[in-house]
Amino acid sequence: MEIRQLQFAVRVAETLHFGRAAELEHIAPSVLSTQIRRLESRLGVKIFERTPHQVLVTPAGAHFIGEAREILERLGRLRTETQAIARSATERLSIGFFGEALGELTHRVFNAFATTFPHTELQFTELSMSTQFEDLNAGAVDVAFLRMPIDDRTFRVRPLFQERLYAAVAADGPFSDATSLKVEDIIDEPFAVAGDDTPSEWAGFWSLDGNRGAPRRIGAKVHTLSESLSAVAYSGAIDTYPASATRTFQHPGVAFVPIEDAPASVLAFTWRRDNDNPMIPELLAVTTSVIRQHIDELPEAELVIE
Repeated sequence: MEIRQLQFAVRVAETLHFGRAAELEHIAPSVLSTQIRRLESRLGVKIFERTPHQVLVTPAGAHFIGEAREILERLGRLRTETQAIARSATERLSIGFFGEALGELTHRVFNAFATTFPHTELQFTELSMSTQFEDLNAGAVDVAFLRMPIDDRTFRVRPLFQERLYAAVAADGPFSDATSLKVEDIIDEPFAVAGDDTPSEWAGFWSLDGNRGAPRRIGAKVHTLSESLSAVAYSGAIDTYPASATRTFQHPGVAFVPIEDAPASVLAFTWRRDNDNPMIPELLAVTTSVIRQHIDELPEAELVIE
């Protein structure tokens, strides 16, 4: 008994017409009739009663057709599941992140993805503020969780959530006891500024350039968050951090104070337009689903998923 014979029998039972069944199966009617006769001979029973004007399913045939349908459905599922395992077993996804990644939802997202796609190998790369966009562009990572602004047409960008900005100030400095600050309170202070290799628009966002009518004062040039925290603690510089980063990165010499009127920081799922890794849309789907369900676990965050 062959699988195609089961398929042919089910098709005849659906159409009750050998000619239409043969057309749907893209074979000649004579071939279909031959295969059905061979199947009936193998079974030792008639599945169909043929008359000059109609085709009827016999009682034994009705039982056979029902079981054949279930077998074909199970085989279809088996084929799909096996192909998915074979595909994911050869898939790798390199994920880049800067700073706190997705804050308290980082573990939820990656654990959910690993559970859903257990055969996909995940590789993680911590990116620096100076080279994060360059690394993504060069293919060092397939996808990255990055803070906007992102002004590069080679990337696809999907905003996920936004957060309030905090000022990182020296723990023993004049702003450390403030319950909140306004941009005008710190705009003229020296800032810890992202290094020269960092895109100017991105670096300017964190030093509040959009609120300043004059060139910023540079207290230090930094390339990592550790350098930023040290510049704030020991060099009198000010920096800005999204809310989730203030909970992830602690330093005894740094205090974080919310800025009432600063622009919100938006975290985005980002990848190259020409990267066709099939696991990228899968990770995006898992990420957006987890964030929608658990955004309340990110204090001060708001959804911006499109």
